[in-house]
Amino acid sequence: MVVIEIDKNDLLNLIGKKLSDQEIEEVLFLLKIEATINENKIECELNPDRPDMFSVEGIAREMKGFLGIETGIKNYEVSDSGVILRKEKSEVRPHIACGIIKDVTLSDYLIKSLMQVQEKLHMTIGRNRKKVAIGVHDFDKIVPPLVYKDVDNEKFVPLGKTEEMNIREILEKHPKGMAYAHLVKDKYPLIYDKEGVISFPPIINSERTKVTENTKNLFIDVTGTDEKAVEQVLNILVCNIVERCGKIFSVKVSNKITPKLEPKEMSLNVEEIDKILGIGLNENEIAESLEKMRYYVKKMKGGKIIVSIPPYRSDILHKVDIIEDVAIGYGYNNIKPILPKIATIGKQSELEKLSRKIREIMIGLGFQEILSFILTSKENNFNKMNIGGKCVEIFNPTSSEYDICRTWLLPNLLKVLSSNKHREYPQKIFEIGDCITLDESQETGTKQIRKLAGVISYDDANLTEMKSVVEAVLKNLSYKYEIKEYNHPSFIESRCGEILVNEKQIGFFGEIHPKILDNWKLEKPVIGFEIKVD
Repeated sequence: MVVIEIDKNDLLNLIGKKLSDQEIEEVLFLLKIEATINENKIECELNPDRPDMFSVEGIAREMKGFLGIETGIKNYEVSDSGVILRKEKSEVRPHIACGIIKDVTLSDYLIKSLMQVQEKLHMTIGRNRKKVAIGVHDFDKIVPPLVYKDVDNEKFVPLGKTEEMNIREILEKHPKGMAYAHLVKDKYPLIYDKEGVISFPPIINSERTKVTENTKNLFIDVTGTDEKAVEQVLNILVCNIVERCGKIFSVKVSNKITPKLEPKEMSLNVEEIDKILGIGLNENEIAESLEKMRYYVKKMKGGKIIVSIPPYRSDILHKVDIIEDVAIGYGYNNIKPILPKIATIGKQSELEKLSRKIREIMIGLGFQEILSFILTSKENNFNKMNIGGKCVEIFNPTSSEYDICRTWLLPNLLKVLSSNKHREYPQKIFEIGDCITLDESQETGTKQIRKLAGVISYDDANLTEMKSVVEAVLKNLSYKYEIKEYNHPSFIESRCGEILVNEKQIGFFGEIHPKILDNWKLEKPVIGFEIKVD
């Protein structure tokens, strides 16, 4: 969750309507924001999927739509500034987008809001500046044209200092340099104007282009490793700022014009929406709900509608995201609950019954159950286990530790062992859980498989002991099985077996290879098994 603090009077001024504290809390709650009001301060807890509402301006814009004060999509006029930024060789942070906002009034409210949204965007979309970094400058102190390139070294006066420092000195002595030095190595990205350096992303801006209370025109640069994320962050910033004041001007970045604020379109039909929501909304009701959520809706023949998406809505990835906004615009409190037409009695699925029985068997064999995340990393799932493979990757992971869906359970068990080397031995742990594999025959392109895995670690752990555990599990499940010799990259050669049921492999077991133990920094032998249980 993302927590921001906004000023209540500032919010009401932006909305243009007086609301009681209770009304503010109710509207924010219906917009998926949990708010706590303390006198004139509002603490808002938001889902990270709405970065456009990480500032009071974005929240006010959505509240005006929801309350019917200002509905439909807002058109952002972008004028040509004539400013050109030439992008030369830039491998460290290859993507850059820029924009200019003129005629701004830097009130205390705007300064606080701008600093806060910059921090939250750095933290979320920016992955703590690794993926995206933002620079805000006084445009009147910049002398175009601009150049963005990687360099080996350079001198300039960084923000907050009075003397020149070279890049290495900044990374070693400046607080921001020390905090983010790990993001740049060997080559350093810099933005120049005619008079020298204006920015060293993602570390620090130049003192020369510092924004002050007298600043009237802002220059914004956004750099990063992901082009789409860079453009989305710039769109959010410029759209939110001009909710309060100013006019947007574009910058020509090599052969591209930024920011790009043309709405994107997505088509839906009434049947699709009703299939998910099930509340029988007609075209007019759907259009009204979406206009309250700041979309433009064009009604077509045959129940089809074309939806124009605001440029700051980086969270709209699929039709279902728009359908969710239909429900929000309609009002969750207006949806009347209904009893299902067919009375049913819930019961545990056969797979869960089987899983429960397996848990009882494993506990009876002296194992302790662990529960781990279905998300893991390529390093743990593949590299440390000395195997390769394909997997479901997370499009926008919050951490490199959780960037894929696991394909098997043994790596997670070894990770637990590596974190518990100080515990008493022997250690016997197991897990029964779901794994995700790619399967083109499925509608989603993936298949969910329930698996069981167990490991034992102590000085005398051996293949025979694990074979007896596997046979005990299979016999208690009344499986007719066959065991054959097997080779697997994670196990010692000739010290591994495969488990066959009806001549199909359902699993394997053996002694973990010393190389794998070394990868996990395990000091004692480990034996393990893994089988499919569904």
